[in-house]
Amino acid sequence: MKKTILVIVSLMFASGVFAQDYTKAIGLRLGSSIGASYKQFMQPDRAIEGILDLDILDQEYMKLKVTGIYQFHFNINVDGLSWYAGPGASAGIYVGDHSGFLMAIDGMVGIEYKFFNAPVVLAMDWNPKVQIITNTGFKPDNFALTVRFTL
Repeated sequence: MKKTILVIVSLMFASGVFAQDYTKAIGLRLGSSIGASYKQFMQPDRAIEGILDLDILDQEYMKLKVTGIYQFHFNINVDGLSWYAGPGASAGIYVGDHSGFLMAIDGMVGIEYKFFNAPVVLAMDWNPKVQIITNTGFKPDNFALTVRFTL
């Protein structure tokens, strides 16, 4: 754990700000849930990402939620590759035996690669959250691979 934290801190200080090769992208997010992702850069190193996803918890129980994340992007000194982190929030509903509204405070850490001369972006991220309404508590198990197409 100490080595992981050291690597992340080192990357933060070694990384510089850079300009992305795209401004908007939309795509499919696959992981512990399935959904859609839309990302838009507001500045070369800052973006917002909106996620609409469906999490099938069992045969008679699922949740549908929308998430918004404000991301800070950092260069890794490899063309097209960056890492990002940022805060956000999510809200949604449980459907099935345990119906109800949910709300959470989110965070996100990830890495993405924009293919050179292709309108494709691949991203892997971790989106932990603290659920504050319905089934409250820390929810660390939200990992995903996202494939986006630039607009």
